[in-house]
Amino acid sequence: PSLPLPLQVCFIGRSNVGKSSLIRALFSLAPEVEVRVSKTPGHTKKMNFFKVGKYFTLVDMPGYGYRAPQDFVEMVEAYLQERHNLKRTFLLVDGVVGLEKTDHMAVEMLEEFGIPYVMVLTKIDRASRGLLLKNVLEIQEFVKESTQGCFPQLFLVSSVEFSGVHLLRCFVAHVTGNMPTVDAS
Repeated sequence: PSLPLPLQVCFIGRSNVGKSSLIRALFSLAPEVEVRVSKTPGHTKKMNFFKVGKYFTLVDMPGYGYRAPQDFVEMVEAYLQERHNLKRTFLLVDGVVGLEKTDHMAVEMLEEFGIPYVMVLTKIDRASRGLLLKNVLEIQEFVKESTQGCFPQLFLVSSVEFSGVHLLRCFVAHVTGNMPTVDAS
């Protein structure tokens, strides 16, 4: 029998939303995790696959720009349609800027394919508390009113101050089945 494919989690977001910093921050405290970048033919400079130990693979999608490029959409759609071992997609949104038009396009795509996803607000150290609260409330309202596949809880992270990173790491471990179950007794 063929081995089960390792589970995958996928990170997508705008070009300078801080994806690489967050991926680095997520694994910086886990020296036993070897983050290797494998070059998949045809996806060079496009999709990065990080093998996280033998547990799962993290797929780093290319950032989408101000004009979500057609090839980005095609590539991501092809990936999303083929990946049966994709456990969860993390949509990164800039905590300072909030949801932008390109983010809405990404949401529409995820919703269309019925892919479960989670919104992660990045760069929260750069937003004033008032601005951050405004963006969080707007996004929560949007998730409640306009999405089906989005996890109701937002994750707020700062790769600089590491706030929220541990919680997000636990969630990734949980969705990939790497979370040791804790007895409540």
